[in-house]
Amino acid sequence: MIATVQRTAAAHFPRLRGTRVLVAASGGADSTALALMLKEMGCSIVLAHVHHGIRGAAADADARFVRRFARKLGVPFVLGRFDVPAEARARGESLEMAARRVRRAFLIETARREGIRRIAVGHTADDQAETVLMRIVRGTSVTGLAGIPHVTRHGGAVFIRPLRDATRRQVLDYLARRRQSFREDETNADDFARRNRVRHEILPLLEKRLNPAVRQALLRLADIAAAEDEVLSGLARRARREGRTAEAPLAIRRRLALDEMRRAGVPPDKQDFHAVENYFPRRGKNSPDFPHRGKKFSIAWKTGGKSFHGVENPASAPGLRIRMGRGFSRRPDEVCLSAAAVGGRDLVFRSWRAGDRMAPLGMTGSKKLSDVFTDLKVPRAERNGWVVVECGGAVAALAGWRVARGFAVESPRAPSLRIRIQKTGAPINR
Repeated sequence: MIATVQRTAAAHFPRLRGTRVLVAASGGADSTALALMLKEMGCSIVLAHVHHGIRGAAADADARFVRRFARKLGVPFVLGRFDVPAEARARGESLEMAARRVRRAFLIETARREGIRRIAVGHTADDQAETVLMRIVRGTSVTGLAGIPHVTRHGGAVFIRPLRDATRRQVLDYLARRRQSFREDETNADDFARRNRVRHEILPLLEKRLNPAVRQALLRLADIAAAEDEVLSGLARRARREGRTAEAPLAIRRRLALDEMRRAGVPPDKQDFHAVENYFPRRGKNSPDFPHRGKKFSIAWKTGGKSFHGVENPASAPGLRIRMGRGFSRRPDEVCLSAAAVGGRDLVFRSWRAGDRMAPLGMTGSKKLSDVFTDLKVPRAERNGWVVVECGGAVAALAGWRVARGFAVESPRAPSLRIRIQKTGAPINR
């Protein structure tokens, strides 16, 4: 295991030797081996243990074990006590989510107080394989397939995972050779937790029935995904820097949406596929050429003052330019309404609503917009990006599709209101 950890350190944190490191020490095999290994590598370590207030006497025994272990190594020990069940109830979180949040915040604050930049956690190659498999089953992106990175940054601290390429078997052999005991977390044998079902039931079944080397296959998949994820991230940064986000390929726009969600503070458990699609919907072959984020928007054009008013969700609204003209337009981004039909009434540009109905030019009767979208095979995630033009309480047009019969321009020379709908980010002409 020593050679494996040294290769990992050389590749991902080459200046680790001799530095101060805060070790997240649970008392289990992984974190105990991690502390021993870092000490052998010449690091100046501090052990930080979190008592989650979940497992009663067993958790108390874990804390005592880590304190004695720190004394044996001759290194500082820091204990954090929390009532995670109460935290979970207060925020409506699962115990696992609350524990993760509390633990991370404690480690970051402890590192800051101790003047330590690096925080070492004990994820292994087995954790990586389990994580990748769980994400595959749940549905994930290329980023998700990359699994657990060797280095992450949170709150000004750098989290490192020196054991990420070492197997659990290597960890146990390493501890046995050093005759070092560790605490066995009783929850690891409890198949109620999803990860433990994967660890004790699903992966062994896959090894037995499908592929004896399934763990190695999952690790290879993660390595491939991590390399491709890095390329995609670079292309997304370039598209944003050059202002080409609207025209970027679907994969890049999804990446940009995910980046925006992270910057906006959307919790990781909420960053799923549907959230990405709704946040920044993709442009399909039937979509108009003015995609914007999937949030609802509404803009009122006050014809008396020739200005826009009452903008709702401006970040999601399209850019609009309105001018008087004559006749029709063949531009896909331009809607022409009869100036006589509009008269002096205000126009409202908004996202569609359930129950919207219009009487399309060239068709008899009326049609629900939901049925229009279905006919055009527009995914639900994209529908908020289509612009509904409303006048006098009626749908005058669905931009990118048709104008209602009652608002159609009467002739090629008849006065018309020409409405240019611009791509995301274009300024609104006032």
